[in-house]
Amino acid sequence: MSMGTFTVFDTATLWEADGTGLLVASNTFKMILDQSSDALNSSSVQLYSGINFEVPNGNGYTTGGVTLTGVTLTRSGGTTTFNWTGPSPAWTSSGAGIPAWRWIVVYASGTLNGHVNPLVGFCLGNVLNVDVPATASGATIAIVPSTGVIQITHNP
Repeated sequence: MSMGTFTVFDTATLWEADGTGLLVASNTFKMILDQSSDALNSSSVQLYSGINFEVPNGNGYTTGGVTLTGVTLTRSGGTTTFNWTGPSPAWTSSGAGIPAWRWIVVYASGTLNGHVNPLVGFCLGNVLNVDVPATASGATIAIVPSTGVIQITHNP
């Protein structure tokens, strides 16, 4: 199944341009799965605390998500490209399985310039804008990165 296009939250673009330090490779970035009850768009939320329907803890999923490793950032002119080269974020379901979800969300873990766990961006788990079905016990959800997962264009 193909994922949707990654969309950067408006505040992430603002915070990148104003020097908040959101997109710095030494930050800890995490990826979570969010259910369809959250109607995400680029201006809907700013912080991890604004995500109201993250997949519940348990059955192989851990609230707060998984840490992205091997994060790299490159800048060329007014474009910042965010990528990770570490292992694909993955969750192996257990028990009743991981429930259906719709969104993949990336955030910076920690406090940056007074912003606690600022969101970076999101995409659909299924490009067709439908829920990714529940994952049966023993099956694994893996998110495989492509080059330049996130691109932010800004005026320095």
